[in-house]
Amino acid sequence: ALEQALFPPAPPPSPDAAFGTVPDIGYIEKELAKPHMTLQRLWEEYAEQHPDGLKRTAFYDRVARHRPPEITMKVIHKGGDKVFSDYSGDGLEYINRLTGDVIPVDLFVCAWGASSFTFAEGSRSQKTRDFSLSHVHGLNYFGVAPFAFVLDNTKSGVKKSDRYDPVANPIYGKMAEHYHVAFLPARVRKPKDKAIVESAVLQAQRFILARLRNRQFFSLDEVNNAIREELEALNNRPMKDYGGQTRRQRFEELDKPYAQPLPAEPFKLSSVKLDVLVGRNYHIRFEDHFYSVPHHLATHRVDIYQVGPILEIYHDNVHICRHQAGPPTFGYTTTTEHMPPSHAFVKGWSKEWFIAKTSEVGPATAEAALQIMTAREHVQQGFNAVMGLLHLAKVYSPQRLEKACQRATYFKSATLRAIKTILEQQLDKQTFLPLPIRNQAPLVHENIRGAQYYINQ
Repeated sequence: ALEQALFPPAPPPSPDAAFGTVPDIGYIEKELAKPHMTLQRLWEEYAEQHPDGLKRTAFYDRVARHRPPEITMKVIHKGGDKVFSDYSGDGLEYINRLTGDVIPVDLFVCAWGASSFTFAEGSRSQKTRDFSLSHVHGLNYFGVAPFAFVLDNTKSGVKKSDRYDPVANPIYGKMAEHYHVAFLPARVRKPKDKAIVESAVLQAQRFILARLRNRQFFSLDEVNNAIREELEALNNRPMKDYGGQTRRQRFEELDKPYAQPLPAEPFKLSSVKLDVLVGRNYHIRFEDHFYSVPHHLATHRVDIYQVGPILEIYHDNVHICRHQAGPPTFGYTTTTEHMPPSHAFVKGWSKEWFIAKTSEVGPATAEAALQIMTAREHVQQGFNAVMGLLHLAKVYSPQRLEKACQRATYFKSATLRAIKTILEQQLDKQTFLPLPIRNQAPLVHENIRGAQYYINQ
């Protein structure tokens, strides 16, 4: 007993002591919180400092046993249901051959929830137009459409963020509507809502960006051709966690059979014009053509989206009407339903009001105004022209306008453009007399058959 008290036995060795120097768990936790840091990289650094220390498997086991458990819920994604999309924080670049400028390229990535089948491409920016078209290119690559897009709360896709009732950016919303796909913004500061695309972005960074980091490009097309080659390799690479299956194999098995078919035509976005003021005549100007909107929106502002040959017009994110695109000739496209009662778009304005107003200048001006309004398809179009006619009285004087209208109505060319030309060239100052009508006997000649010839035929 005295011997045991004076010379106690040595404590049993720690399980980790047999493996060499023990890693600093606190340091590992701190380093893993840093961007782009992985446990693999920490083990490589540890192995360099301690060649006789823990091997890779023992290192991982040690870290796993000492890190606090993380309680999570496994999210099971239904096949064909969702596509997750985001941008990589890092991208590529190309050199403009003409200017020598280095142009940055953003990397867009989207992936299916069940299979992780991935699409990636470079885009010029993360603006709404590029963001929407990248989704279109992705769906064309997949050959099918999901039932929902899950995206970050980026302004490119979400105009108003709301946990329960978010509002889509009009362009992005129009694209999603074309493919009959709902959009589901991920919750703010909830990365697990879009863990699929976070993983896809990470794989794209490691598999695509890393392989292309030393290559030089001279156009966006060159960048995307290179990305497409690496993308095919990524999607056809066996994954050990899934028994050697590739992303493409899992897509063909899990997602594609249950997804939606694509519409016959892809989404086309030609042009966008936002915050357009509606004139008092309830028409808007777009690409040198005028289009009507419901008359109660006069003096309000609307957004115009050209999708192929169709113009879609929105007010406060509500679709109000559509038009077939007209030629850029400053013509008018007016829908009868948009016109107010009696064609009066401002209180007191009507056809009779304009006739009375032009009569103050003179009878020829009133006659010209009547002919101008009669020639128009809709009275509202004539109102604009007559307002222009009255404006000429301020520019050139009422007396000159009356004489110009006398000349125009006599020669049956009572249009705003013709009257303006008369004033510009000062033809109203020239005296003109009605041409005499002469009663001339029919010309007799052996080569002229006359009316009787055709009666006898």
